[in-house]
Amino acid sequence: MKIKDVLSRKGGAIYTIDQNKTIFEALSILVPNKIGSLIVLDNEGKISGIFSERDALRECYNNPNSFQNIIIGDVMTKSIIVAEPDDEVEYVMGIMTQNKFRHTPIVDKSGNLVGIVSIGDLVKVQLSEKDFENKYLMQYIQG
Repeated sequence: MKIKDVLSRKGGAIYTIDQNKTIFEALSILVPNKIGSLIVLDNEGKISGIFSERDALRECYNNPNSFQNIIIGDVMTKSIIVAEPDDEVEYVMGIMTQNKFRHTPIVDKSGNLVGIVSIGDLVKVQLSEKDFENKYLMQYIQG
């Protein structure tokens, strides 16, 4: 299965934030939408990083009295790995697992943001495929 199949199943909502916004503004998007990360965009609308709930938690711990006003661009993860819609799910899962991150931006050949997948999205799709295979095999065995 390809990443584009995962994106079509999960829907196209992509949550982003400007790198000049604050952690409080990021939290006001993350919490109500029940999501774990935001793609951070620069002044030209290009991906400049990713900001996750882990980043927010770290800053809350390190700066308990002032974390809300810290600028996203100063604390986001800047070196991110992206995937493409035609990448295989297993390949992207392997990269995410090996590099210990849970969210991957999906970009097209031109580098335009087209979606984001979480490790949970990928596991859900794989479990669904396995359930279908198991059901099919059981029906085949039982005749």
